[in-house]
Amino acid sequence: MKRMITLLLACMLATHYLLAQSTVTITGKVQKGQEDDIFIASLPSLLFPEEQRTFTEVNNGRFRFELPVSKPMTVELVYGNESVPLYLEPGFELQVSFAAGKMLKTLKYSGRGANENNYLALHTYRFDEEEDYQTLPDNVRLSEKAFLQFLDYRKEDQLAIFEKKIEAKPVSEHFRQLILAEIEYSYANDRLTFFDMRKLMRLPVQLHPSATYFDFLDHLDMDQPANLDAISFPALLRNYIRFIGQQAKLETSDIHYYKKAYDEVSYTLQGQARVMAQAHLIRQSLQQGNVLHLPAMLQDFSQNKGIADVHATLLRQYESHPGLGIGSVAPEFSLKDISGELVSLSDFKGKIVYLSFWRTDCGLCMVEQPHAQELARRLQPHDVVLINIGVDENEQAWRSVVQSRGFGGVQLYLKGQGHELARSYGLKDVPAYFLIDEDGTILSTKPRRPIDREVEKEILQHVMSNRASRK
Repeated sequence: MKRMITLLLACMLATHYLLAQSTVTITGKVQKGQEDDIFIASLPSLLFPEEQRTFTEVNNGRFRFELPVSKPMTVELVYGNESVPLYLEPGFELQVSFAAGKMLKTLKYSGRGANENNYLALHTYRFDEEEDYQTLPDNVRLSEKAFLQFLDYRKEDQLAIFEKKIEAKPVSEHFRQLILAEIEYSYANDRLTFFDMRKLMRLPVQLHPSATYFDFLDHLDMDQPANLDAISFPALLRNYIRFIGQQAKLETSDIHYYKKAYDEVSYTLQGQARVMAQAHLIRQSLQQGNVLHLPAMLQDFSQNKGIADVHATLLRQYESHPGLGIGSVAPEFSLKDISGELVSLSDFKGKIVYLSFWRTDCGLCMVEQPHAQELARRLQPHDVVLINIGVDENEQAWRSVVQSRGFGGVQLYLKGQGHELARSYGLKDVPAYFLIDEDGTILSTKPRRPIDREVEKEILQHVMSNRASRK
């Protein structure tokens, strides 16, 4: 009996130990704070980039978190409009203090996990606050050679400081690998975006990369587990995806861009980095309403191992995608024109259609209608037609304005924005514009407006693209 009691107590203690190891406690004190709560923001995975927030109250400047943590992770501690990265491992028992308004500068940690987080605070502070670590605004103005010297100096300095700090105050091996990856990725990201940053700043002297400038990418390790937890990794991956597209001479205005970019990253990247890049492009395609190639992309993505839950989430998002998307079939209609004749969308198969919904009591609509008339005149020789659908509740009001203002072209009437056709186009307000391809599919749900100087150029690019594809 005594042996059974001993075994039972041992099991209970072991269970308690395991539970303790899978949680993290954080107790803290805020000096001079006015906020009633503080929260931790986390991303469960880069494959699920929906932020989760865990709030707790701040009473008399004190707060406490108890979090389930099953593996090492980096989160954000957010108080008011300030935030700092926080590194957690199962079993950490952290005490933290800081002054409101100077959070990063005054952060101090003690307890289990303090060595990791005190270094992370120092690393972040130096990277965010010290000018000799910054690419903007001055170092980006350097020549290629001088900029690479700056990056090399910064990396060497970061490595030297890190090795010195952890020799005095050791950290976990996972954290050590994470910081080494962070130093490498921040270097890679700034090197990768150097020429793009110069263009964005519109510097008077434009540089061109030397033949070997991007060779560092061939040696960049993007598939170690700790590396993927690095704070700089998501930004680096996004910029790498864009770079791959640039190297392949892909145009973001091309309705096939996301599928082409998906194919390029699938060929270029490996392992988890490839899976994350694919998921990112699928989400971007959804966000931009470009559903043309999503079924094929989702089918290919489902072949990856161990991501069934990610695929299911993306598939649900696609299936619940509201309204029209690029590549969708434009809803057909047959409406009466100013003369009472029925006009259908299908009457214009073989032409690109610039479709507008407007209303006579909409000030912006009335401003843009004359520009639409002029745009129609300029595009007429290029097999482009502008269809204007008035959605007034009162047909006579629409008719009176069209006739008195001499609005020409294709002018059709639809009774009210609540009409089924308006709902089919996802119409929420006017003016609203759609660009429809020669085969009746959506090219854009948000083309440039008639008043935009670049609208004609945008439409003609689609005309030229269609002609090129027929050759």
